[in-house]
Amino acid sequence: MNQPYEDGAADAEKTCDATMAAYHSACKPSLLNYRFRLSTLFGMGIMLLLCVPIVTLIDVPVARWFAGDPLPREVYNAVELMRVFSHGSGVFLVLFGIFLMAPHCRWQLPRLVTLAVGAGAFATVGRIFVLRPRPTGLNLDVASIDSAWLWAFDWTLSQVATFDASTRAFPSGNMATATALTIGLWMVLPSGRLLFGLICLGTVVQRLACSAHFPSDIFGGAAFGVFWAFICYHPKLLGNLFDKMQPESEPRRRSLTVIRSEDERPNIAA
Repeated sequence: MNQPYEDGAADAEKTCDATMAAYHSACKPSLLNYRFRLSTLFGMGIMLLLCVPIVTLIDVPVARWFAGDPLPREVYNAVELMRVFSHGSGVFLVLFGIFLMAPHCRWQLPRLVTLAVGAGAFATVGRIFVLRPRPTGLNLDVASIDSAWLWAFDWTLSQVATFDASTRAFPSGNMATATALTIGLWMVLPSGRLLFGLICLGTVVQRLACSAHFPSDIFGGAAFGVFWAFICYHPKLLGNLFDKMQPESEPRRRSLTVIRSEDERPNIAA
């Protein structure tokens, strides 16, 4: 007599399991599921950092080309909008949009905030030790390739009292923020990966077009952003803290509660 009811309960259990799986797969921060391994992420940061001295060879030619204002005004205005991933107000709007339109991913917001804010702070700390001018601080008309090799380090922090982030170029804090946030969004919302990648690439062009950084500064900032993302996802570092924020299977818990309440009802047919 209870066979139909048992079959219905089993179907409800299967439906609940499928709902739970979809719920967790929607924004589960699994590097394995997204074909991202921590070793790959760390290796990417090492490669970007190793590219810095090589890219330095083209710093002056690229900076000189962008200093000539080669981009049409419409293109330049469009590129300026790409700062959404590297500017404070833009990051806020992106995260607020996730809060409103992706409620199942709200538990990921603390990690995303830490990625964006922490990467910029991480790059700023690195900038304290590197005394490298911005392209606007050089006369690019007479500068040579050797002029870009203006690497000086203040390991003793003797000049920390006169530190001014606006006069130091390496690494790019905006690029570090954009890179870390792009990695986070890549994990949380995989359907928007192409869009996130294009916006991050637009940030590269914007920082070069406004003569705020050399290409090597961009690579350095990207490396800092990748390393910070590694810290935020590693299970033995900050990743362990954020993974604990993952909600339990609320759909499954509600369904099991309904099934138990049905079981407690008297069997009238019997």
